Amino acid sequence: MKTDQKKFNEPYWWSQAKPELIDELEWQTTSDVLIVGAGYTGLSAALTLLKSGLKVIIIDSELPGYGASSRNGGITSGKIKPSFKELVSKFGLDLSKKMIKEGEVARQDLYDFIRKEKIDCDLKINGMFTGGISKKGFENQKKEVDFNLETLGIENTIVEKKDVSNFICSKKYVGGIFDKKIGSIHPSKLVLSMINMVRENGGFIFNKTYFKNSEKKGTLFHIVTNRGLVRSKHLIIATNAYTDKNLPWLRKKLIPVISEMISTSEIGNNRVNSLMPKLSTFGEALNLFHYFRPSPDGKRILIGGRRIRYNNKDKTKKLMNGLLEIFPELKEVEISNHWYGYVTFPFDQIPKLVMYNGIIYAAGYCGSGTVWSRWFGKKAAEIILNFEQRSAFYNIPFKKIPFYNGYPWFVPIAIEYFKFQDWWINSKE
Repeated sequence: MKTDQKKFNEPYWWSQAKPELIDELEWQTTSDVLIVGAGYTGLSAALTLLKSGLKVIIIDSELPGYGASSRNGGITSGKIKPSFKELVSKFGLDLSKKMIKEGEVARQDLYDFIRKEKIDCDLKINGMFTGGISKKGFENQKKEVDFNLETLGIENTIVEKKDVSNFICSKKYVGGIFDKKIGSIHPSKLVLSMINMVRENGGFIFNKTYFKNSEKKGTLFHIVTNRGLVRSKHLIIATNAYTDKNLPWLRKKLIPVISEMISTSEIGNNRVNSLMPKLSTFGEALNLFHYFRPSPDGKRILIGGRRIRYNNKDKTKKLMNGLLEIFPELKEVEISNHWYGYVTFPFDQIPKLVMYNGIIYAAGYCGSGTVWSRWFGKKAAEIILNFEQRSAFYNIPFKKIPFYNGYPWFVPIAIEYFKFQDWWINSKE
């Protein structure tokens, strides 16, 4: 059977929930808030603002929901990259505690939002197993669990080698950590539901509409787009990894990285259950790790990772090799979909919610945007609404990246460095 290459290169999620052009609306020249970007962040900000009766316009250079919001792995981690010890060394104990605990609050807020709004996006609180691939790496995991319990009261389950098979049928892992609070969703169903909610609540969404520039004149932003001018009291930039050259201040502070995934063809519920007995989500205790999970219907396995170079040949093979390292018995299984999107990292790997020259920027989720992007959109809106409870991340400044103009030429070098770090730590037994 000949492969439909177009469908093969589309996200698996799009087979059930594909972003589409929305109905053209009459162009609006004024708003209370204009938001650039119709992903989780922008849509979440809009929903919060619309509840307060404000007029909201969202513009997106593509189809609403076309970017990472409909392409990600759908794992609700709410984690941040630096360890708690690293955070304490940079920000002190009190602020570091607030950052970690905010991730827990943000994750629960996502669950509450989905349940309250009765959004059909296959939410399951099925936990996440993070596997250690060496004794040294596993010992480091256990130390971090003990430290987090002692200092934060956050409890995760340490999974010894003899118990790994209760979570995953793989010889790759010598142990691991299980976090029962992490869940999974169908990401594209969520973002399309949020688009519909914004429209039903009176928000204006314009697809294929490009932000060109903005200027503050008196109390209003004058925002130039390819469709025309908008005068708005407030401006939120929610473009994250899809920030283009028309937003140079933000673009020069974010490092975009390709994150890609493959989906197996249907292998059946029984086979998936035998490999993943708890049908949970999975990660690895590495800098360069694979993340993987069962499909919502439990008939496929989806696995993702970071792409080292932008022009990789045979990109599917790299992820397939990663899958076979975990499950060698899947050697004959076919791949139904291969797709990619962009995630982005600030230089200090701390998610950003920043106001600069009156503009609110929410970005830099470091690959954990399923939770952080919706939460930061809500928090961006609350800045406008003058809510007193600000995010612990609010106005932590971007770290400057020397000699960086927005083109991440150094990413392959950085990834090779992280690969060496992984090898060095896990080669010591």
